Amino acid sequence: MERKFEFYGNLIFAVLIVVATLCFLFIDISDYITKTIASALFVLCGAFNLILVYDNKTNNAWKSIIMLIGLVFAMIGDIVLIGNFMVGAIFFAIGHIFFFIYFCLLQKFNWADLITFAFLVLISMLVIFLYPFEFDGMQPLVAVYAVIISLMLAKAVGNYVKSPTTENLIALLGAFLFFFSDLMLLFFVYGGNTIVFDYLCVCTYYPAEFLLALTILLQKDNYKKRF
Repeated sequence: MERKFEFYGNLIFAVLIVVATLCFLFIDISDYITKTIASALFVLCGAFNLILVYDNKTNNAWKSIIMLIGLVFAMIGDIVLIGNFMVGAIFFAIGHIFFFIYFCLLQKFNWADLITFAFLVLISMLVIFLYPFEFDGMQPLVAVYAVIISLMLAKAVGNYVKSPTTENLIALLGAFLFFFSDLMLLFFVYGGNTIVFDYLCVCTYYPAEFLLALTILLQKDNYKKRF
């Protein structure tokens, strides 16, 4: 019964996030309304899962609080991004730092993570500095942001390689989709406003946030064995 409640609760949030995303993409109302709703949903999903984690008295729920804080910063960044790209990016970067801390709490940072991080940063810098983007002075901020999100993704990759559990797989998929979404946003904002990049950005961003919120639930003791 408990597992069904957890499953259907997250399924409802997933469906609502899909509906909110479609409303944002195709309904002609204020982005502040549709993006706020969609973003609030993945934070509420994380809070819902945190409550379930707290029900398990033996679990270190404080780790999941770090993930929830990251989701809150992502929500703020998502909303602020509409009116101020720079400030929105800063909030997103802070969110990624919390995600990185969360991943490090699951497994310590090691040399393999550093190698993966260096590879991702190299690829990111090649794209940022070699592709003919029109940054209008924003290139340094974009580069710093790329370093931060690469660090987050590298740690998610390292965690899964070292311990291929369900939780680490979900976290890796969420981190990768977030990275890919931001890459699409980069091409959309600074590469000519081609609409397909906007769709790819949005359609991978909200699933990424949902998956990261889902990792909170997977912190429950023995959940990996039951999943």
